[in-house]
Formats: sequence, C-alpha cells, structure tokens
Amino acid sequence: MADNNVNRSTTQMYQDHNAPPVNPLPRVLILLAVALFAAEPFLMLQKLGFLGGIVGIDGRINLVSDFWLNSGLLRAMIADQDYSLQYILRFVIYVFVDGSFTGTVFTLVFTLALGNFVARAFAPWKFLVLFFASAFVGGVLYNLLAMVFGYNGILVGGMPGAFGLIGALTWMMWTGVFRHPIGASSPFALIGFLVAFRVVLAPVFGWDWTTVAEWGGFLTGFGLCFILVPGGWAHFLQILRRR
Repeated sequence: MADNNVNRSTTQMYQDHNAPPVNPLPRVLILLAVALFAAEPFLMLQKLGFLGGIVGIDGRINLVSDFWLNSGLLRAMIADQDYSLQYILRFVIYVFVDGSFTGTVFTLVFTLALGNFVARAFAPWKFLVLFFASAFVGGVLYNLLAMVFGYNGILVGGMPGAFGLIGALTWMMWTGVFRHPIGASSPFALIGFLVAFRVVLAPVFGWDWTTVAEWGGFLTGFGLCFILVPGGWAHFLQILRRR
C-alpha cells in the first residue's frame, strides 16, 4: 500500500502539467508545409479579383507553367548540351505548385502525417535533403522514361518528395529504428497501403507517368537512409546476417 502511494506521488511529481496535449510539429516540417501550400492563398486571392486577377478566372495554369517540369526537358538539355541552373532547378521547383487544390491537400497530408516521424529522426538539413533529392531523382526518372517510351506530359506537385519521406519511414521501420504506431507486422505493409491508395484514387487522379516520379522518390528516400543514417549500411548488413 505504501509502495503504491510512493509510485503515485512520484508520478505526480514528474508529470509536466504545462506540456502541450499534442506534440508540436518539427519546425523544419512546418516550414516545408508552408512552402508547399504558399501558392494556394495567392491563387485564391487572384481568383477573387485581388492581385491583378480577374474575378472567377483561375490563374493556376499560368502559375503552373512557371514551375512545371516538362517530360521533354532532359531530352532538350542533352540535345543542346545546355545544363544551365535555370533548367536544373526545374527538377526541384515543380513541387511548389500543384495542378489542383486537391492535389496540394493530399501532398500536405502525406508530408505532415508521415514526414512528422522522419523529421523527428533526422537533422533538419537531412530531412530537407530527403525531400528535395527524392523530388529531383523522381523528376529525372520521369524524364528518362519519357525519352525511352516517348510520352509527353508535365510533372507538378510535391508527391514525389512526399513519397521520398515515406521511403525513409519504411527504411526506419524495416531496420527497427522506428516502430510505427499502426502496428503493421511488416514495414512493407506501408507499401501495400500506398499501392491500394493509388488504386482507389485512380478514378480521381488517373493512372499516368507521374506515378513513376512518385515511386522514384520513394526508392530515393529509402536508399538515402543508408547514407544519411549514421552506421546505416552497417546496420543493414547486421540485419542480413541475422536472417
């Protein structure tokens, strides 16, 4: 009985009554989310007639044209031997504008919900490297396959970067660095969820070559963990030996 009283007193003594009910999001994740959503208020104000827009006219297509990644850009760069910074940046800046408000919302949901775990495990600069390197490689892969299969299209929105964060989370779950609260028996159940997610939303977004960039981002985020996580490769070899 006395022990119970001591334990209760100790719990009360160390309980932080000033602690927030919900853990705040990492600052780097908040800044990234703000950057990904920044275009939407601008487009809304423009549609309402402010900022030089015409009431009722959506200026998204004009803004998208300033950011999109054309599927033929890499082909043109190689043909002209022109690797100017303005073209290289296209493989990154396309993430800041989506083709629809719905697309922006889905990007934010994935980035905030799953990127939250990644942002807490990595230094801010490593977190940003994961996101933007995944977007870059996803964009390059999208262009490379366009050269092979000859399709035309544009890539916009931050989903390839968000998939990079999902790839990093999958690596963390696979190696046991992090155990997801959903209690999945296998970290690759997360991949199954993403595939199912894409199938369910296929009637909304359609199946197109942009999916290539998303999965390219996923593989990039997964692979970068071997480099960005201290002892990541050694940890991987340890897992292989145990199996």
